Amino acid sequence: MKKKTFFTTQFMFLLFFNGAVLLLSVMLWKEKLEVQKEMALSEHYMILSSVMRDMRAEGGDGYDAAKLMEPYTRYRKDKRRALFLYRGEQLLYSDVDDREIFDMEKTAAAEEGMRRIRTDGLFLYVEGKFPQPWDDYILMYRYDLRQMYENWRKLKNTLFLGGSGCSLLLSLCLLTLLNRLFAPLQQIAATSRSIASGDLQGRLPEKGKDEVAAMAGSFNEMASTIQRQIAALQEAAEEKQRLVDNFAHELRTPLTAIYGYGEYLQKAAVTEEDKVACAGYIMSECRRLSNLSRQLLELAALRGEDIAWEPVPVERLMETVEYTVRAKAEKRGITMTFQAELDVLKGNPELLESLLINLIDNGIKACESGGCVQVKAYRDGEKAVLSVSDNGRGIPPEELGRVREAFYRVDKARSRKEGGAGLGLSLCEQIADIHQAVMELDSIPQKGTTVRIVFPFEAG
Repeated sequence: MKKKTFFTTQFMFLLFFNGAVLLLSVMLWKEKLEVQKEMALSEHYMILSSVMRDMRAEGGDGYDAAKLMEPYTRYRKDKRRALFLYRGEQLLYSDVDDREIFDMEKTAAAEEGMRRIRTDGLFLYVEGKFPQPWDDYILMYRYDLRQMYENWRKLKNTLFLGGSGCSLLLSLCLLTLLNRLFAPLQQIAATSRSIASGDLQGRLPEKGKDEVAAMAGSFNEMASTIQRQIAALQEAAEEKQRLVDNFAHELRTPLTAIYGYGEYLQKAAVTEEDKVACAGYIMSECRRLSNLSRQLLELAALRGEDIAWEPVPVERLMETVEYTVRAKAEKRGITMTFQAELDVLKGNPELLESLLINLIDNGIKACESGGCVQVKAYRDGEKAVLSVSDNGRGIPPEELGRVREAFYRVDKARSRKEGGAGLGLSLCEQIADIHQAVMELDSIPQKGTTVRIVFPFEAG
């Protein structure tokens, strides 16, 4: 690109510059020639008039041409001018050795009292007839243009030589300018190749406040965005791979148990009591698989669907949730309390219901018999907050950063026993994100856990 720009610009410059020098040279030559023509006409008229006066003074018909032309011969000292006197076709006088053979056909075109000027090679001719009664006499004036042409040629060569020097200097300046202008593009190309090869740290220097600096800033911003997006894609890919690995691991345990009990029922001689026990284990593991598939489907649905928001009455929401989880809480001997200080909360009622159910279910699993789970909805300044607190076993500080990951469980053996898959908090965080809310966790081991869902908008 740089070479193409350089040679194209240089060619155009040389074309226009040399064309301008040539045009200027031709105009100078024509101007000098016109001046010389005016001078030749003036001198021819002066000499013809003087010769005619001498011819009147001599009288008669026999003129001594050499005597008449002698004063004008002495007048011509620079040897550029030459005079020829014709009578008809006869050359009467010439002050040069190389006697010209005058073209009478052309001379005949010069009428009486008229003059004609012409150029032949590097000579300028002025022809003119004498008036009557000397109309058979013709005076021709010749001016040698060779010296003038030589001076013009030297001037032209000087102009072209100067133009060549200027062209060389301007070519160097153009090359320097193009190197400076294309340097950012070369840096962009190098940095782009570096980024394409995997080095996402490459950036362009941002110097000054011109368009190049703005372009460098935009490129760096684009590179940073690409780096962030690639990092996000890598993280998402890793998360998906962990999800697949964990899912495969979660499936293996119940499927192994189901297969084992089924094989036992098929091949062993078992009592009715053993059959009931085996069927109970198989149903328990099937429930685990059912819960797992349901939560995975809910997570998938949250990633791919837009939800409709509407004003959700908080008391009605809590009544629905309490009705759903009451049986499980009573079975475990867990007390639940609900406190609504808000009238309305903006969101999706089904998702908010699922959010509370999952948080309460986690709280019930964390508590021993006689424990308590508290559900509150209140205003914190301009924000609305939903919180679920329990007085269960809590979460160790080193585990708090990972409990939101899919399939992660603090107490793996106990969670499997209770049918948990480690998807509850991951699902709750997805629901909070959809509502533009933030999920906060506070936990003290052996004292309990509080989960707060902080909405960024004012409650109704």
